[in-house]
Amino acid sequence: MMDRPPATILPLEAQSPELAIAASWRHEAFLKDDGLTVADSAAQLTRLVTKPEGPETALIALLGERLAGICLLVLHELEPAHDLSPWLASLYVDPEFRRQGVARRLVRAIEDHARRNAVRRLHLYTVDAEDFYLKCGWTVVERFEAGGVSLVLMARDL
Repeated sequence: MMDRPPATILPLEAQSPELAIAASWRHEAFLKDDGLTVADSAAQLTRLVTKPEGPETALIALLGERLAGICLLVLHELEPAHDLSPWLASLYVDPEFRRQGVARRLVRAIEDHARRNAVRRLHLYTVDAEDFYLKCGWTVVERFEAGGVSLVLMARDL
């Protein structure tokens, strides 16, 4: 297998073809069990990229011309479980590009964006990626259940 160059990390843009793909990924991975539609996911991403609040952003990873992944920095997540802010959210990498450092680059880019915006601490929830985030320097804050799902609340001081 030929080595691929590292992913290029860029802001997601409204009206871009990547927004529709990212909305579909988010819906399938994170939103469909909550009764939300792909259109809801697209509307959320559009709001995030056109009217971000404070440090909010949506970043994408491209490998060549192909969308490889997405990650968000949002002010609100999984309410009302915790009154914390801001959040790393919706980290998703296309299965074809997994295990190639794309997720780690997206996490680092969100952390760097947060630092540039004077964020001192980020939070996230995960169901099954605790080990990955631990390797990225995150720590476990709490384990809890929400909606019948076991979740791990993690944080990273910047």
